[in-house]
Amino acid sequence: MSMEKPSPVPVSGTHSVTSSRRHALALMLGVGGWVPGPLAVADGAAPVRLAISESLVADVNLNDARAAMMIWLKRIMSDLNVVVEVNSKVFENTEEILRRARGSQLDCVALNVVEYRQIAGVLDPSHVIAEGGAPGQEQYLLLARRNSGIQHLGELRGRRLCMLKAPKMCVAPDWLSTILDEGHFGPSEQFFGSVATDSKASRVVLPVFFGQSDACLTSKRSFDTMCELNPQVAKDLTVIASSPVMVVTFYIFHRNYHGLSRERFAKVYSDLPNSAAGRQLATLFQFENLVVKDIACLAPALGVLASAERARGKSGVGGRKG
Repeated sequence: MSMEKPSPVPVSGTHSVTSSRRHALALMLGVGGWVPGPLAVADGAAPVRLAISESLVADVNLNDARAAMMIWLKRIMSDLNVVVEVNSKVFENTEEILRRARGSQLDCVALNVVEYRQIAGVLDPSHVIAEGGAPGQEQYLLLARRNSGIQHLGELRGRRLCMLKAPKMCVAPDWLSTILDEGHFGPSEQFFGSVATDSKASRVVLPVFFGQSDACLTSKRSFDTMCELNPQVAKDLTVIASSPVMVVTFYIFHRNYHGLSRERFAKVYSDLPNSAAGRQLATLFQFENLVVKDIACLAPALGVLASAERARGKSGVGGRKG
């Protein structure tokens, strides 16, 4: 597959795009076109080549997502002094992300930890830009109905499982493989009677609540939201198992990138709450701030991925590389 040459993102033709939540999601994942060019040229800073993985986008029309990014660019173009180049497609598939990283064709990349593990050797672990505080971490819950008699993982053998499919659920299948291996229950495709997936939390949690499914695997964040909307859900469902708290999506620099814009680029993210445009973005996406961390923040997720790889090796079940 030939790669499109990255070019500065244009900022015209975006007035018809609405500020719906769908667009807002795209903005949070794709924020990153920092202009104006003349200022960057004046201080000698080269553009930052940014790549954004499609794995971070779910249930969003990519054309809408691209247009939403242009709106954000236009809003902040007069406030910042960094030029960022992104591929004209804006969002790139995993294969392209991995190839560009290995070929030193990017300076900064937004990706998930599964993708990161495959190219960790070419990325700089000293700067991981991720959401700060508890909201920036993800935890998975395996739930069953309290009166179903299911209290332990082994009692789910042959049962119906429904899993949430979402960007931050990227480590969930690996975590499930890990806990099944620890219990000597074998791979999930042999353990459960059936496994279904859905991108809507309500269609994952409520079937268990109404007895239409035996168990569900969802994020704690999604489950908490469901409980706020319907407190009876919290009363009737019980946690069978819970994952470690993990950072699973983030921005990170290429190890060979040491441009003048690097520190300024990172600072732009951490300074979002200090500007009107940044506060509006934080409100839209319901996050507090983005902060620079080191590789230690990825240890729980990387540990799960390594354990799942060993489990797949023992069972002889093929899985994705990582």
